[in-house]
Amino acid sequence: MPDTDSTLTTPAFAARWARRWHDELTGNVLPWWQREMFDGAGRLLGARGNDGVRREVPRSAVLSTRVLWAFASAQGRLGADAAGAQAAWRAWDWVTGPQTDADHGGVFWSVDAEGRPVDDHKQVYAQAFAIYAFTAFHAGQTRESGAAPATAALDKAMRLFDLLDAHAFDAADGGCWEGCARDWTVLGDSRLSDKEPEAPKSMNTMLHVVEALTELHRHHPDPRVAWRLRELMGIFLESIWLPQQRCFGLFFSRDWRHLTPQVSFGHDIETAWLLVRAAEALGDERLLQRTRALALRVADAVLERGVAADGSVLGEGRFDGAITDTRRHWWCQAEAVVGFWDAWQHGGDPRHAQAAWRAWAYIDRHHVDRVGGDWFKTLDAQGRPIDTVPKAGPWECPYHHVRAGLEMIERLQRVRP
Repeated sequence: MPDTDSTLTTPAFAARWARRWHDELTGNVLPWWQREMFDGAGRLLGARGNDGVRREVPRSAVLSTRVLWAFASAQGRLGADAAGAQAAWRAWDWVTGPQTDADHGGVFWSVDAEGRPVDDHKQVYAQAFAIYAFTAFHAGQTRESGAAPATAALDKAMRLFDLLDAHAFDAADGGCWEGCARDWTVLGDSRLSDKEPEAPKSMNTMLHVVEALTELHRHHPDPRVAWRLRELMGIFLESIWLPQQRCFGLFFSRDWRHLTPQVSFGHDIETAWLLVRAAEALGDERLLQRTRALALRVADAVLERGVAADGSVLGEGRFDGAITDTRRHWWCQAEAVVGFWDAWQHGGDPRHAQAAWRAWAYIDRHHVDRVGGDWFKTLDAQGRPIDTVPKAGPWECPYHHVRAGLEMIERLQRVRP
């Protein structure tokens, strides 16, 4: 623990913290996924528990696209050893092979071990992650080859964007639907899980469409992509952000009435920094000022209502201030590190830098598995792993903690006296 808040933002301390993140990614997280989540034929596995035992479940599009994104991004932003490069190609082959619908385009929601569709509908959330992963693979391969950018991965990303643009957006009220059938007919009910209300639109889906289009626009500027990205940014700022409740709404009617009183502290802090990143990609100074100001408000609200005494971020609450989920989810902690640090970069408030460090300290003490590898994904209120949640599974992927590590390495390396 640093002696003072000011120590956190010194170049020397930032350099040590960046090295710790680098070591965590390259020495623990990525090697575990390389070693444990592909079979002898190079096919992606479905799940593995905290005890290290393989679990036979369908391969979700969320898992496969996020694994591809993680290895491609590590390759593009850190460089990759032979094992990491092999994992990126294995994930690419799986996503573009069995996980992809060769007839109608897009990725299936889930497939079995042999690559046969189990659930063939087109969840928009998963299509966004496929675009995100293809774009990252393009960037990673370009870095490794040192040559002019290959177009295969970007072509796949743009073809998938074209499908979403044609079928998944609401022409009347804006934003995108939750899901489509295999033939891209909009589905009436396509909730991500049975824990969610039946809602035609959700913040979570739209957030990751924003994220995917941000990266696609950065690597392949296209006026149609920029237009859709601006549209979604406007919806976030005008409809999804609820200023009286000081949070982002989670579930919405077609015409943007929020449907539940839930607050997701992890999603709030994640959304804040991703909106800033989108504004930066668009090069819109006015939008950038607006999203940075919002990021500070979000950081303050999450710090006030969603952070426990030990520095960890709680699961969920309600508008009235009640906490409804006291579990500690790995992704909430990872997003808090980046989101609070991002807020400090914009506003200079030492409370935000300290909150980022405390979230990392909690991760380092409780989530990192120094014996079995990778991170425990969900802990109880006392910081003990909940073994019913697998270490790797349909939702338990390397995306959040790899992204946090890559972001923090780059941001910490930019700290100046």
